[in-house]
Formats: sequence, C-alpha cells, structure tokens
Amino acid sequence: MSISVYEYFYELSGLQALREQVTKQTLQQEGLHKYVRHPLYLGTLMFVWGLFIWHPLLAHLLACLIITIYVVVGIRLEERKLYIEYGTAYRDYAAKVPKLIPRFNPKKIRAGINQPL
Repeated sequence: MSISVYEYFYELSGLQALREQVTKQTLQQEGLHKYVRHPLYLGTLMFVWGLFIWHPLLAHLLACLIITIYVVVGIRLEERKLYIEYGTAYRDYAAKVPKLIPRFNPKKIRAGINQPL
C-alpha cells in the first residue's frame, strides 16, 4: 500500500519535477489504457464505492461523494494538460477510448479469445 501511495503522490502528481528533470514521455495507449483513458481514477472510484457497499455508513457515503467530486475535477484538469502536451495524438486517442467507463464489445472479446497467444 505504501508503494502505491508513493507512486500516486510522488510520481503521478508531478512532484518529481521539483527534484529532477522530467523527460517528455510518450502517450500511453497500451494495457488498461486501451479501455479507459484514466484507469487509476476508475480503480480509485471502484475501491471507495466498493468499500461503501461493504460498509454502508453515512461517513463512508460522504467520503465517496467527496472523492468522486475530486476525481471528476482531477480528470478535467488532467485532460486539459494532456491536450496541451500531446495535441492531435491525444485528441485522436480521446475520440477512440472512453474517459472513465469502459465499453466492451462482446464480438471483439470473443475474437480475442480465439487468437493464439
């Protein structure tokens, strides 16, 4: 868990830019990024809402609502940054891949099962 917190708050938040020079990275479109543009935010929402379903307390509901608002605002800010940084490449990627809720095509999934590894 502490490694995940380190990854999220240090590297993904951009804080490493304060200590070291960051090289421009390529637009990530593989792995989970083939299905949603923001898999980390999706995982966060699934975790907190799952926790609420497991323990439906008013305090948990309040925390879920606050975190959801934070994620929605964070996605908007990050999208702006990515459009500026990657330009047309990100615009094309955004046109193909949903922001947060994955779309699964059963025909593609079945076709992928039949392909050799």
